Amino acid sequence: MSSEKLLLGLGVMALSGHLYAADLLLKNVEVYDGTGKPPFAADVRIHGDHIAAVGAHLKPLPGEDVRDEKGLSLAPGFIDMHTHGDIGLLDDLDAATISRQGVTTILVGQDGESHFPLRKYYGQLDATPPAINVASMVGHATMREQVMGKDLYRASTPAELAAMKVLLARELRAGAFGLSTGLEYEQGHFATTEEVVDLSKVAAGTGGFYISHVRDEADHVFDSFDEILRIGREAHVRVEITHIKLGATPVWHLAAARMPAYFAQAKREHVDLQADVYPYTYWHSTIRVTVPDRDYFNPDRVAQALADNGGPSAIRLAHYVPEPAMAGKTLEEIATAWGVTPVVAFMRIIKATEAEVDSDQQLEDIIATSMSEDDVSWFIAQPQIMFCSDGELHGAHPRGAGSFPRVLGHYVREQKTLSLALAVHKMTGLPAHQLRLKDRERIAPGFIADLVLFDPAVVIDRATIDNPEAPPLGIPGVMVAGEWVVEEGKVTGKHPGRVLRSTAFRTTDD
Repeated sequence: MSSEKLLLGLGVMALSGHLYAADLLLKNVEVYDGTGKPPFAADVRIHGDHIAAVGAHLKPLPGEDVRDEKGLSLAPGFIDMHTHGDIGLLDDLDAATISRQGVTTILVGQDGESHFPLRKYYGQLDATPPAINVASMVGHATMREQVMGKDLYRASTPAELAAMKVLLARELRAGAFGLSTGLEYEQGHFATTEEVVDLSKVAAGTGGFYISHVRDEADHVFDSFDEILRIGREAHVRVEITHIKLGATPVWHLAAARMPAYFAQAKREHVDLQADVYPYTYWHSTIRVTVPDRDYFNPDRVAQALADNGGPSAIRLAHYVPEPAMAGKTLEEIATAWGVTPVVAFMRIIKATEAEVDSDQQLEDIIATSMSEDDVSWFIAQPQIMFCSDGELHGAHPRGAGSFPRVLGHYVREQKTLSLALAVHKMTGLPAHQLRLKDRERIAPGFIADLVLFDPAVVIDRATIDNPEAPPLGIPGVMVAGEWVVEEGKVTGKHPGRVLRSTAFRTTDD
């Protein structure tokens, strides 16, 4: 063993020829190390931003802060594989709704929309760090808008596709982890599969992956899964179905029957297929996605779409700029208030918010209950499916503040849908592997000290639709790069977060 490794194991670090005592010793923790293996009792020593030692009965060093955690559990910091937590992050550096969940790293640039140029956004984060780490994808729709302007209701030309490839390569060189699409949304919906394949080849060339809000999450969801397998096969790129769901009543209860075949097919075809999921049966988006074929003013089609999404009583306006008093009401209640049918009410909302399609202003959004609990539970239980929130810092859906403690409390402890060790692995080691992060998301000497201290017997989400930012219980401590960003359940105001750049370009001057 080298002298440096020996010193590391003893909890002291050799830096510039000097020995430095470690900063913190956490005693008597139950360690879930991120690998999925059973937990073990240990002490954990942190020096600076790294884990210095993990072992039984470590002796305190002179001047070291020693904390007896009395059997609380310790896990690597959680990674949110699909979030919109970057919205307003520069104005809310504490990111309390995120950090209080135990999330230390967020992956943004989702649904085809990303900051542009990334180099500028990364520079802002470097200059004004938040409490959490930030990684990003490159948005497909963002590339389309840069090249095609607002003329997006068509396939790209060969010249436009070539220009998008150049921009994509530049954004990847800035440190993005791959390409994201939102093929259900207008800005990306009219792209051909061939366009996405060609762009995904560029991402694959840097070791990046492809993550997609697929083209249809409702009646034709399995066709969309066929498409993502094709993209993976033809582009030779790792693919991830993001916030995977069977989001319409005609496809409810089919996860267990249909999904194993997709993962088996991917394996046969040598496609690295992954997915992520959030732990709720209801989603939050624009009302337009309830009619995937965009036939918004066909009464029969609209009626069927409403039924597929649980009916007008299951669709609730979260906010509505044209008539703010309607926010918080279901489509059924709005129809009654307006004296029309739910179909007519839907069409009126679409007509009144047409301007949002070609602008950055969101004039409406809804929360709709259109997934079945058995399908959600199946996705949550699968070893190869990671977790996400798809949430915002101050959004209307409780997933933005409750996703990760909800998995730990409701699905692990109460429902016993999966083991705690597996759940932690799916929040830590598995997404770290997808992102090729080799220096974090394990509790072992030398790894970055992004850590979560929690009580498995207590942890639970408290966020609801009526109180979407309510903090969870049972997560007293969250550490990022060796600094507590949450202590005794409260944010500390420290901002040690970092921009995480992809492995391919992490050492470049970005």
